[in-house]
Amino acid sequence: MKNLFVTFVIISINLLGFSQYQTPGTGVNWDLNDLVANSGGVVTIETNEQYIIHENLTISTLDTFSIVFGEEIMVADDVLITVNGIMICDPLSGGVIFFKAQNDHYLGFRFENSHGSDLKATYFKKAGGIQLVNSDMAFYYCNFTEFNQENTTGTVNLFQSSPIIEYCSFSDNDGPAVMSGATSTSSPQILNCEMFYNVASNSNTPQINLGTSGTDSIRIINCEIIGNPENIMAGGIAITTLAGGSLKTRVEGNIIRDNRYGITCYGSNIGSVIRGNEIVDNNTQNQPMLGGSGINFFGTETNQSLVSGNIITGNLWGITIQGTAQPNFGQLEGEIYNPGANTFMNNGNEGEIYDLYNNTPNTIMAQNNYWGTINPDTVEMHIFHQPDDPSLGLIEFLPLYLPPVGLDNFSSAENQTAFSVYPNPANGYFYLMIDEDMISDAEPVYAELLNLAGETLCTFSLPGTTSLHRLTIPEGFSGMALVKVSIGKTYEIIKVRVAH
Repeated sequence: MKNLFVTFVIISINLLGFSQYQTPGTGVNWDLNDLVANSGGVVTIETNEQYIIHENLTISTLDTFSIVFGEEIMVADDVLITVNGIMICDPLSGGVIFFKAQNDHYLGFRFENSHGSDLKATYFKKAGGIQLVNSDMAFYYCNFTEFNQENTTGTVNLFQSSPIIEYCSFSDNDGPAVMSGATSTSSPQILNCEMFYNVASNSNTPQINLGTSGTDSIRIINCEIIGNPENIMAGGIAITTLAGGSLKTRVEGNIIRDNRYGITCYGSNIGSVIRGNEIVDNNTQNQPMLGGSGINFFGTETNQSLVSGNIITGNLWGITIQGTAQPNFGQLEGEIYNPGANTFMNNGNEGEIYDLYNNTPNTIMAQNNYWGTINPDTVEMHIFHQPDDPSLGLIEFLPLYLPPVGLDNFSSAENQTAFSVYPNPANGYFYLMIDEDMISDAEPVYAELLNLAGETLCTFSLPGTTSLHRLTIPEGFSGMALVKVSIGKTYEIIKVRVAH
């Protein structure tokens, strides 16, 4: 009986030893083979050189966990990897480090007080979330796919953390790609990332969902944020101060398409710059009383924004302003200067055009913008403000922006033309914009891209029912090109420079 009891105790101790492993915190740099040798079976390597993490693993404060070669690491169901020290993933020679679920989903990662962690070319598949707590770390060229929400609501979830997230891809995750709590004081730098079909759970949340910022501004720059039209509840970007605090952000150069809404700035004490974005076809729910804005501002006068150089088209509402929020869409004189140069076209619902809807008592500056027409009376029909409801403030929309045609910037109405292209120079594609007065008969539009020798590079047959068309430039072409645009007997030739 005594021997049996001793045997039982030894077995119990061994089983407990296998339940998890925590590095000793002695300042050692650990690699996968070190963990295999010392973790008592928590990390193993199979005969096929497949690493497996069987139980919870913790990298202690002062210790470092490094992976410098391309490896595939299987993680057992419900396993959490906690990094209180530093984790470095930097595979040599173009390799990839791949953490993926052994069966269903592993619980994920938690980085806490891990300011020095740096992950490059690291792929995560079927995790429960990656949580950052007081961790200013970096992700470069990483991939996050098919996450559930067992560990965190967001794929990458932030609390008092300001990571760099650059050249990363997020796709088909149940929750937002990146999120932070309402009072998390986090300032992520989300740069050059791809975000496709996130919020696969179809919950009422956006693909990027951020609360109060830290000392630095939040930056979302040069990203693609593309929704799955079947997930009708998923939005694009939300920046909010619902529980107090303040937020500073720059949203610039992004493509935001096919979401329930494009961008919402919700709350008070928000300062934003929203510049040079393409905010297109954010209308998937198709319920105008519930969403569908290209950009929505809701809050007090301390919710302020400088909005310039954006293309906003195909949304149920172009811009909606609620409460007493005070965004600025263009102001050429006075204490605030904003060049405007936004393009508002074809935003509407239930047969009406709503390019800008001012539902506040404030005057809203929106000078020097392009509305798909050079006719101020037509612009007036596309906006909703004091003339439509005396309780509302005015939208100051004159003068109108005269978009560039070819190499020239027109400065007077006499120089206006029916067709224009933007951006110019172009790279890969450009938008052809047609004055709305030209499409009343819905005649087909024919466009031909020519080189300077007059040789045809490509042709386009376009529907005459819309004002804005995205045209792709043939691969490999650069230099000056001519765009010949025809509607019926009317045609123009426009110059466009194609950058490398």
